[in-house]
Formats: sequence, structure tokens, C-alpha cells
Amino acid sequence: MGIDALRTATSAIVADALDRIGLRAQVLDPAIRPLWPSARVVGRVYPVVIIGDESEPTAPYAGEMDALEALGEDHVPLFEVEAGVLAASWGELFACGAVGRGARGVVVDGMIRDSAQLEQMQFPTFNRGFSPLDTLKRAAVSHHGGEATVGGVHVHRGDVVVGDRDGIVVIPASRLSEVAELVGAKRALEQSARDDLLAGMGIHAVWDKYRVF
Repeated sequence: MGIDALRTATSAIVADALDRIGLRAQVLDPAIRPLWPSARVVGRVYPVVIIGDESEPTAPYAGEMDALEALGEDHVPLFEVEAGVLAASWGELFACGAVGRGARGVVVDGMIRDSAQLEQMQFPTFNRGFSPLDTLKRAAVSHHGGEATVGGVHVHRGDVVVGDRDGIVVIPASRLSEVAELVGAKRALEQSARDDLLAGMGIHAVWDKYRVF
């Protein structure tokens, strides 16, 4: 089973599946929130690392453009942003470029701008805060396409991210099939449990029958 089995999965059920296999620290810092409540994203992680840099660049925005050009179908760039960087690492034009390359959304452990335009585009965006500041002579891409630590979780290119209003969860690529199978099994049990609860069965009886909540 692969990523397509998770397209409609919630972050909560994915987190439960990860708990089952002993991966209990795969949820990003809850301070990273969806730009609008119904935003959700499922895709392949593409790590980008931003550092503070006040020098005069010889090629402005070169790192940002290279990272954007590297995005492909189903990618979700996850931005590690150095503490203290107040410039926005993402905005409307980057989102347009990401859409054109088939990306599914973005997660920024830092600031974004053009929030109204991003919401109007309905480009799934998760971020820690907002800033009108540009990155020029404030921040730059250190590296991309390898690994990063985003929201306290270490991520690698090709991992799978699932995000919604409850939170953002990252599945290591090597455990994807296992997690997807557990998610499918639990969804079936939860539907049956939901039906029994709505029909009036007692909560203890439902727990004894399905062992899910």
C-alpha cells in the first residue's frame, strides 16, 4: 500500500497508526497551523533549510529559486527556518511556481506572507506566523532536498506528510506501507464503532468489541 491510501486519511488516524508501530514523536509542533481551517495536505516531503543571512547576495534568491525548481509531482516542501528569522520564507509567487510543478502544499516552520492570496488560491499552507518582510539580505536557503528538522521532527526527502487542522504528521518512507495498512484497518473499525455508538450501544461495550477510539 502506498501514499494514495492516505489521500483522505486524517492526521489523527495516521498518528494512531504510527503509535502502534512505536513511532510516537512524528507530529510537528502544534504551533504550526493551517492557513485556513479546512486546509489539508498529503504528499512527499521535500526538505528546505532557511538560515539568517544579512549579506549582499551575488545572485538574489538563487537558493529559493533552485529549491522551487527542484519540486516535482506530489511534493510538499517542508521548511526548517532558523530561529530569529522574521522574513517570510513563502509567498504567492512561490506558491504559483509550486502549483505549476505539481506540488501539493507547503509547511513552513516560520513566517509566510501573501496569506490572503494563498487562501484565495486554496494552496494548502501550514505556517508558524506571518510577516511582510522579504528574505533579501535577511535570510537564504542553506540547502534543500536532503533532510531537515521541522517543527521538532527530523524529516527526509521522500517521507510522507499528512496535515489538517488537528496537526501535521510525518511518516518515514520506509514505514509507509505498514502505516497505510494500519490506517485502512482502523478506518473500517472506526466506522463500525461509530455506527454502533449512534445506534445506542454503550461506550464500554463498543470499546470491548472494537478496541478503537
